[in-house]
Amino acid sequence: KNIYNFSNPACNKDNNRFIYSLLGTHFNGILNNQQLIFTLKTSFLDRVHFAFLRTAVDNIYDTSSAWDDYNQDNIVDIDEINYDKIGTFSHNNLGLIISKPFYINKVRLGISTKFSMGHLFNQNSFSHSFDIGIYKKFKKVSFGIVLQDFLYRSYWSKGTINKIASKFIVGSNFNIKFINLSLDYNLFSNEYMLGSNYDYNSLISFQLGHSTIEKVYLGFLLNFKKFNLGYSFVFPKYDELGPSQRVIIGINKDFFNSF
Repeated sequence: KNIYNFSNPACNKDNNRFIYSLLGTHFNGILNNQQLIFTLKTSFLDRVHFAFLRTAVDNIYDTSSAWDDYNQDNIVDIDEINYDKIGTFSHNNLGLIISKPFYINKVRLGISTKFSMGHLFNQNSFSHSFDIGIYKKFKKVSFGIVLQDFLYRSYWSKGTINKIASKFIVGSNFNIKFINLSLDYNLFSNEYMLGSNYDYNSLISFQLGHSTIEKVYLGFLLNFKKFNLGYSFVFPKYDELGPSQRVIIGINKDFFNSF
């Protein structure tokens, strides 16, 4: 009801007054993620949603220079590891999403433009793409369509240009009293996500999900007038990847007016 939905820009609310900070760790803490999400009112576009993102691998062990396969048997034995050459590896990526929903003939549409800058070893990169979404709500059922990562290009400082395939996702959402059920399906890659939300009361809700890459998604959200607090835990499909966690903290802008 309050949290932003940058997966489909058409789903973002114009009157969202919360500022959110998200802190996450993925793959047993190897990949760290931070986000800051908020809305600004402008004279030209009315309300526009922004998300600042950082993903990083911070100081993990780098053994790529420490392996000496002297006998060339493609097996690195213990006595073929030079521990003095084990260093650390870091990778940072900074991103910005600008999202704007709007109406055409009572149908909700939205577009997001996404920028990111990355650093990997001795190279820098700049990436850009678009998300284009449609959302229509009926009494108890709503439908959405989104084209994600449209025209994605990543430009590297040594001249390489990377492209990734776009995602064309069709989604539906159904409400049954206090239970919400949803299904998203990517027509291009045959990937899916099933999800449910249970509103225990006006203050707390629980989430349960399953997808092509997530074995189980568990979460809860506490809703208060001045702030929100949420937590999620993900068991991946492949156990060797390790679990992911995320903490969500939301503050209502009216909270600052009380000082």
